[in-house]
Amino acid sequence: MTNHFRRTRAARHRAARFLVTATMAAGLSLSVVAQDQKLLPRDFKDDEGAQPSGIYDFRGQTLGPTITECPQARLAGVFPEPLDRRDTDAVEQYSNRGNDRRANEEFSCFPQDETSIAVNPVVKGNVIGGANDYRLGTGSSGVYATVDGGRTWYGTVIPFPTVFFGQGFLVSGGDPAVVFDRAGVAYYAQIAFNRDDDSNGVFVSRSTNGGYTWTRARAVPTDATPPNPVLPGDGVVTVQPDNDAEANDSVTIHDKEYIAAGPRPTGVSPQCFTAVTHAPVACDPEFVGIDRLYVSWTAFNNPTGEEDGIVSSTIEVSYSDDEGRSWSPHRTANGSAAFCAFSFAGGTHCDDNQYSIPTVSPDTGFLYVAFENFDTPDENQYLVVRSHDGGQTFQGPFFVTPVFDVNFPRAGAPFGRPDCTTRGQQTGRIVYTNSCFRSNAGGNIVVDKRGGRFADDLYLVMSDNRNGTIRSSNADIFLFKSIDGGMNWIGPTRVNNDPSAAPAVRDCGRPGMVACPTNVNTGNDQWWPWVDINDKGHLNVAFSDRRLDTDSVAHEWSGAGSRQRPGNYLVWFWGAQCTVDRPDSRDCLAPAAATMPQPTGLINPGNVAVPGQGNGFVGGFRNFGISDTPSNYDYTFRGGVFAGDYNGMATDPQASRVWAFWTDARNGRSSANPMPPGTFQTGRNPICEQSDVMLQAYSSSLGGDDDDHGRGDGEGDGPSPGQDQPRREDAMFLVTPCPVDAAGHRR
Repeated sequence: MTNHFRRTRAARHRAARFLVTATMAAGLSLSVVAQDQKLLPRDFKDDEGAQPSGIYDFRGQTLGPTITECPQARLAGVFPEPLDRRDTDAVEQYSNRGNDRRANEEFSCFPQDETSIAVNPVVKGNVIGGANDYRLGTGSSGVYATVDGGRTWYGTVIPFPTVFFGQGFLVSGGDPAVVFDRAGVAYYAQIAFNRDDDSNGVFVSRSTNGGYTWTRARAVPTDATPPNPVLPGDGVVTVQPDNDAEANDSVTIHDKEYIAAGPRPTGVSPQCFTAVTHAPVACDPEFVGIDRLYVSWTAFNNPTGEEDGIVSSTIEVSYSDDEGRSWSPHRTANGSAAFCAFSFAGGTHCDDNQYSIPTVSPDTGFLYVAFENFDTPDENQYLVVRSHDGGQTFQGPFFVTPVFDVNFPRAGAPFGRPDCTTRGQQTGRIVYTNSCFRSNAGGNIVVDKRGGRFADDLYLVMSDNRNGTIRSSNADIFLFKSIDGGMNWIGPTRVNNDPSAAPAVRDCGRPGMVACPTNVNTGNDQWWPWVDINDKGHLNVAFSDRRLDTDSVAHEWSGAGSRQRPGNYLVWFWGAQCTVDRPDSRDCLAPAAATMPQPTGLINPGNVAVPGQGNGFVGGFRNFGISDTPSNYDYTFRGGVFAGDYNGMATDPQASRVWAFWTDARNGRSSANPMPPGTFQTGRNPICEQSDVMLQAYSSSLGGDDDDHGRGDGEGDGPSPGQDQPRREDAMFLVTPCPVDAAGHRR
């Protein structure tokens, strides 16, 4: 079973009244439309709005390898080698080169994906990472820790939260988010849920020993529940029992959380809460943390308790002052604005959202939350809200940019990629040319870590297809900067500096538009960006990238029709770096980047030239490879339909160093499908398909110079920590069969 929310959103489909045209920076013409008009139907989108994260969407999938051995490149040798009978193929031998570190030191042959990473600000060399981890046969919240600067890693699974209903605990989890507070206490936020009903919640565990052991969240029925010895409500941000013992969206689903930590703003005192009603109570001084923790997430709201009764997706925020032991009542943060409409609540409520990320100023304690909003006539939009009182109230939303998502290829016959639904992808999901793993436009927001005039400087990254078409995607990474605390944004600045041209007709292939030309591409895809800045002003971005694959033809799923054009198939992880020396400056911004005015009505960019198209929008970022080898994402989760929803990166507060952490499929292999051409196994178990989570550390200012782990061959010891040029060995990753033993048996 896959979960795909169905909604009754009549307010999304109203008749026309009037329009006014407003002009935005750099020639972006936005049609400002009344709430009752949709100039163009969202005919190339899932018009049901925001959809849940992958770990939840695929909760019903039963995983179980039919092999007992699989490639294990980049293990650090922490454990004795298994007694494998398989051959070590050429790809595994090649993949063991380089200096990428594998965080999941285990042999399960199950996938790990979707990463988050944090660096201890107190203890040098202590780093923790989180990922979706399927080693138990279901999605779980994997955690990986090192105390020796990444030479060795310990991995485990966050304890299942205990609950007061059902079997007594929630069996599945994911959407990892990790953070340290300024005292060096680690926190892991996750969603947790059942596979066979709709029980779910958001939970936070903590670790005081660098990520090796973690608390277990405990949901209780009443505030009067005694300790056992775990305090009642410890780690429970919100919990929702099911109402009918069915997986049918009959209750509110809490999804896609993320966590941040920072000082309480001036004048804000610690406040603690009861376990269930979240009523305010005095804090135990022994438990008060140095920082306030914030969790933001998406609530897919079902106000009636009816089957398939989800009607909106709001951004919720809760905070904790006692190291996650108690949590405030959650508040809806997304607000209302003239550029939001077609909402369930009516009027200008911005109540259809996903992909929220919080960030806290270490100087002022101000909180900022960025998210993607779907309350639009056509293209989505990125918005930001802020709080100056510790999450009690919110200002905004403030408009950042349109998200050019309508012209992405999408799974399903009406959206150009029927092959992806045949392979098991959900109809309407964003995919890229030549692949069927689901994606999104999400990125993150970060506030400058320096004080003074830097304190209200923020950076936001996202990706979209403004330089591609539905037939040939060309997603790029765009950065936006605010110098007034998130109220206004300057951009876009294109971060990736590979060739990327604007298509002749961006919306080709839509009803009423010309057909997309064949054999035309305008560039290769980049996606899932993450940005961070350290106290030296080193601004770093990391992202998935296909630029090195310019002409490949071989394809795992060519018989299914999944190859649309040469190249743009294999995946690497890349970085970009620039330094911001001056507060409130244009350092690192593109020459053509300009302030994006706050719209006075609904946006609808139309099929015209838009900011981000052309070399004038390329910023001053030096680009470099991070991963040592390519990955073939057709060898990730279940036939290449899921490789996570984001990747992580973090700067080291004690050194001029960056830690990149990504989903990597170098150990994935073919299941020899389709074989013969034209036949497939949809929703197959991962025979040889798997993904790992890999890390790389490199200089925050030089984009490389990884002296600690250099291998002496010039790669990782110079300006690029990973592969930054095509190699003949890349072709080995295009179609890679399962390894066999001497008798020819697949292992």
